[in-house]
Amino acid sequence: MSVNESVLINAAIQLEVIDTESVSEFRQLARRERVKLLDVIMREKRLPLTAFYQSLAVQRGMTFLTLAELKVDEEVLKKIPSNLLSRRLLLPIKKQDTILLAVADPDDMVSVDSVKRILGGSVEAALAEPTALKSALQQALGDVNSGSEEGIPVKLLDQIMQDAYIRRASDIHFEPERNGLKVRMRVDGHLQDYPRYFSRSEADGLLNRIKVLSGLDISESRMPQDGGFSYHIDAWEVPETDIRLATIPSRFGERATMRILGQADEQLSLDDLGMPETLLKEFREQLQKPHGILLVTGPTGSGKSTTLYGALRELDKVEHNVLTVEDPIEQVIEGVSQVQVTNKVSFASALRSFLRHDPDIILVGEIRDIETADTALKAAMTGHLVLSTLHTNDAASAPTRLADLGSQNYLIASTLVGVLAQRLVRRLCHVCKEPDELDGEQLQLLGADADCIIYKSKGCPSCLGSGYSGRVGIYEAMWVDDELSQAIAKGESGIELRKKAKYLQSLWQDACRKVIEGTTSLDEVRMLAYQEGPQI
Repeated sequence: MSVNESVLINAAIQLEVIDTESVSEFRQLARRERVKLLDVIMREKRLPLTAFYQSLAVQRGMTFLTLAELKVDEEVLKKIPSNLLSRRLLLPIKKQDTILLAVADPDDMVSVDSVKRILGGSVEAALAEPTALKSALQQALGDVNSGSEEGIPVKLLDQIMQDAYIRRASDIHFEPERNGLKVRMRVDGHLQDYPRYFSRSEADGLLNRIKVLSGLDISESRMPQDGGFSYHIDAWEVPETDIRLATIPSRFGERATMRILGQADEQLSLDDLGMPETLLKEFREQLQKPHGILLVTGPTGSGKSTTLYGALRELDKVEHNVLTVEDPIEQVIEGVSQVQVTNKVSFASALRSFLRHDPDIILVGEIRDIETADTALKAAMTGHLVLSTLHTNDAASAPTRLADLGSQNYLIASTLVGVLAQRLVRRLCHVCKEPDELDGEQLQLLGADADCIIYKSKGCPSCLGSGYSGRVGIYEAMWVDDELSQAIAKGESGIELRKKAKYLQSLWQDACRKVIEGTTSLDEVRMLAYQEGPQI
C-alpha cells in the first residue's frame, strides 16, 4: 500500500519543502503533459520521492527509515504470516528494545493492529518509502522478481537516471553483493543509497544495458573495460547527459561506475564558486597575463575542473584562440576547440600539436607525468598562457610536485605565475540549519569573537536528513613574485615556499570565514585544520 500523492504534497507544503504557488504552476504543467503532479514536482524541484515521505513522517511524528535502516528482525519475522507482510507492505525492524513496524502507509492502522495482536506486545509504526520497503521485503522473504521480462533493464536504468538527475548526483555506483546488486549515488561528495535493491537477474540485465550503450563487450566480464555514452531520460524535457562508464570484475560479479558529466547545474561562472572577492579579483588578473602557467591544485573531486571551466567562460574567445586537451571532456565550452585524450592522443602529444595551431591559451586537463609537465612549461615559456590542474595538498606544494615529476627548477620558476588550491565542503541546508554553541577551544580554533554565532546541521526532508544541500569552494592562492621565483629556482621546499609566499589567505582561513558566515559548519571544515593551517 502507498500514500495518495495529495497527502505527500500537502505534507511537503506544510514543512515548506515546496510552496503552494509552485504547486499551482506545476499542476497546469502536469495537465498539459498528462502526467502525475507529484512526478512534475519531483522533476522541476529536483526532489526525490524520499523527501516527500520524510515530510509526511515529520508531519505525523513518526520515525522515517531509509533502505539502509530496513534491517529485518529474523525472530519477529517468523511470527508474522509472509502473505500479510507482502500484501500490506510491512516489515518488522528491531531497534534496541523496541519493535518498529515499517509501513508504507501511516494510515493503515488495521495492519499495525493485526501485527500487535500477533506479537502480543508494543509495536511502533515507522514510515518507509514503498520502493525501499518492497525491496527490503523481497530480500527478507526471498521473493525477488526475476527481472527477465523484456524491457525491464531499460525501465530500471531510466528510473535510476531519473533519481540521479533529481539528486544532482555526480557518480552512480553499481556494487554487486552476494544476493544481488546495490546502487549508490555520490551527492555533494557523499554516497547515498538508491532506495531499491536489485536481484541477480536484474543486475545482469542492468549491466548489459549500460555496456551495450557504452559500446563495450557484454560477453567480457573478467577484465576492466571503459566506455561512454549520452543518455536522455525517457519522456522528460531535460538536457541529455554525457556519461563515462568503467567496469571491473569483483568477488560477487562485475562492478560498474558511471560518472555523470556536463550537467546543466555545473555551468558555473567564477562568481558562483564562493571565492573571496579579493582572491577572485587577483585570479582574474592572472587570467589576463599573456604567458605563463597557472595551476589549480587539490585532491580528486575538489572542483578543479569546474574552476577552470569557469575561467574559460570568462576568456575572450573572439580575440583569443583557446585549445584544451581533457580526459574526459566534462563540459562543452562554446568557441573553444576541445580535444579528448584517447589511446592515440595523450596530453603531451596533443600539447605538442597545439603549438602548431597558433594558440593563445591552452588548457591541459591534468599534469600527471614529466612529458606533459615539460611540454606545458615550455609552451608557457614560448608566449602562451597555460592553465592546468595538479594533485597537491596546498598551493605551496605545486612547484615541489612539478620538480618531483622531473621538471627543472629554473623552468618552473620562469613560467609559473600562480597556484590556486581548493577544496569542496557542503553548504548547510538553509531550511533547517540551527545556531551552534561554541566552547573556548572552538572559538580559538576559528579565531572568532566570544559573541560569534555559527550554525550546525540538523536535517530535514528538504535536504533528505543530511543537514546539507550543495557545495561551496574553499580557496587559497599563491601568486609568484620575484622573491618567490628565486626561491623556486633554488629548489627550496614547500614549507620554505609557504613562508615566503604572499598568501591572501590560507585554506583554513577561508574555511573559518565560511563557518562564521553560516555557509558551512565547523564539523564540515575540521578536516582542513592541519597544523600549518591556523598558524598562517
